[in-house]
Amino acid sequence: MKKVGFIAAAAVLTISFASCKKCHDCHYDDNGTEVEIGELCGDELESAEANGWALQDTVVTVHCEEH
Repeated sequence: MKKVGFIAAAAVLTISFASCKKCHDCHYDDNGTEVEIGELCGDELESAEANGWALQDTVVTVHCEEH
């Protein structure tokens, strides 16, 4: 009976970790000043990290999470 409980608990943990969205607080540098963008998640986070963040006619490099 303990084995069934352990397997069920492991399955619930696996599903909950797999469904988590990756989110991070992000910012960009503006002439030495850190400008907060806020929290980005999922596809928006991946796109900002890969392609930058569009500000009117300029695209800036985004930094997410602490380094």
